[in-house]
Amino acid sequence: MLAQGYCASCHAFPEPSLLPKETWAKKVLPQMAAYMGFKAAQDSLGIWEEKTAEEIAILRKLDSYPASSQLPARDFQAIVAYYGQEAPVELPAQIPKVSPEILEHFAAKELFIEGIKSPQTSLVAINEERGELLISDAGSLQLYAKDTQDELFTLPPISSPAVHFLKRSPNVYDFITIGSIAPSDLSQGAVYQIDLNEGTWGQVMDDLARPVYGLWEDLEKDGKPDLLLCNYGHHGGGLVIYPDGDAGVEPTRLGGAGARRVEVADLNRDGVSDIVALFCQGDERISVFYGKGGGDFEPEKILLRFPPVMGSSYFELRDMDGDGALDILLSNGDNWDYSSVLKPYHGFRIYTDQGGGRYEEAWFYPQYGAAKMMALDFDGDGDLDLATIAFYDELAEAEQQFLLFENLGGLGFRPFFIPEASLAKWLTMDVGDLDGDGDADIVLGAYAHNTLEYTKLLLRGISEIPNVLILENNLSGK
Repeated sequence: MLAQGYCASCHAFPEPSLLPKETWAKKVLPQMAAYMGFKAAQDSLGIWEEKTAEEIAILRKLDSYPASSQLPARDFQAIVAYYGQEAPVELPAQIPKVSPEILEHFAAKELFIEGIKSPQTSLVAINEERGELLISDAGSLQLYAKDTQDELFTLPPISSPAVHFLKRSPNVYDFITIGSIAPSDLSQGAVYQIDLNEGTWGQVMDDLARPVYGLWEDLEKDGKPDLLLCNYGHHGGGLVIYPDGDAGVEPTRLGGAGARRVEVADLNRDGVSDIVALFCQGDERISVFYGKGGGDFEPEKILLRFPPVMGSSYFELRDMDGDGALDILLSNGDNWDYSSVLKPYHGFRIYTDQGGGRYEEAWFYPQYGAAKMMALDFDGDGDLDLATIAFYDELAEAEQQFLLFENLGGLGFRPFFIPEASLAKWLTMDVGDLDGDGDADIVLGAYAHNTLEYTKLLLRGISEIPNVLILENNLSGK
């Protein structure tokens, strides 16, 4: 009762069975003690160490780590004892899954950027309008563009790693820079705009709380698109809307920390656009803000809510079962948290629309470290297939870090892999027609998070790590 009352007051209740006893005792519960205001836990974890005065002031304002305990010590010790008694010694292995076959009709092309031996590719984006591939490397703080002639050009400098590329209007594009890849409450993110019509480049927004995704959409139906930004933040952040894209006005703020991705769609099919967003910090959930018209929205309604160890990292809205309603595709395998153990519930999921804002899980493919799943019609047969990457765990079969699922109908899928996926660890991915031949290509971006990960690749005999792997679809020419 105590665990339900206290733990579920901030997020979905995490059952003890979700983590091993030792992980609860040594990793997760000490962190929760710090969040609940126990000074001894805050001191032992070094909560305030190596933080700037500015960041400490932000945390104090957010009251992320209260100065006094939020529950009696005896109650917290009872919760600790409960998890210690009920949690398993170790987690079970993932359920058996369909073994993938070798993928044909795709040519894997490695792209190396001179001077970068340990890639930290924070962005790969296909710009179909110009047939370009956009790349950002977090280590070098550099942007690159590969044109249709395979020439690689360097773009003007940026202040931090770019993580998202979006089209504002014909030949006018935005790059979102995150500020800090590592968790931070400092607002150091920015938006850069390149206008190829006017030949201009520059920063148009700054002081953003770790922005990771953006979308231009005319929410007010006044003929002027509005800018939606997902500020992932850490303890702060949220989904913000700038009417008409005006950075000089106070934005509308929705949700809270961990805003990861947003889509605009008429979810309830009432003729008015709704906002659907994924939040991934602490209170993991997919929520809808139903539109009332004129750019106004109803309060947040949670469609799906998960415990904090779910590891949600990406979602898309697509009609996967052909009933005309939008279903939810979810990737959950983020393991950069307080409980980095192999979790059997990590993987890729499809939740189908049951009507009335209800969704039920209809498909699950277990995959440790699942990072991203994107829908595409790679074989041109009219249905949606799935491209996926796994990043956050070491996979026993490294070539399965990328999987392509062919849609067989009836929410059945056949998985495929490519041997070249073992050449690196892939954190970023995009899909689109890169070569202009009418079919969908796939691009993967390599990311060596630290020296250890880079060394592991070298020990496997990989002497050169490609920055990008381009999977060129050859089905249209077969």
